[in-house]
Amino acid sequence: MKVSRGIVKSYELTRGEWLIALDDGEEIVFIDWSDWQWAALSIGEPIIFQMVHKPQGVYALPIRAHNDTETGPEV
Repeated sequence: MKVSRGIVKSYELTRGEWLIALDDGEEIVFIDWSDWQWAALSIGEPIIFQMVHKPQGVYALPIRAHNDTETGPEV
């Protein structure tokens, strides 16, 4: 899978998910909290992730959040 970079853009209350704006501006990517339970996310935070297509849209699988002291699970 390709490694992507982006910024945590917002929290989508209606979906209960975080949104990522990609650095290249191509599309919006969702964060499923069940994949990112170890991370403390905040708006404006840069993150590195891998994209996966699910029936509900494009989602980010964790690699790491830049400000965390430990990395997430290996993908």
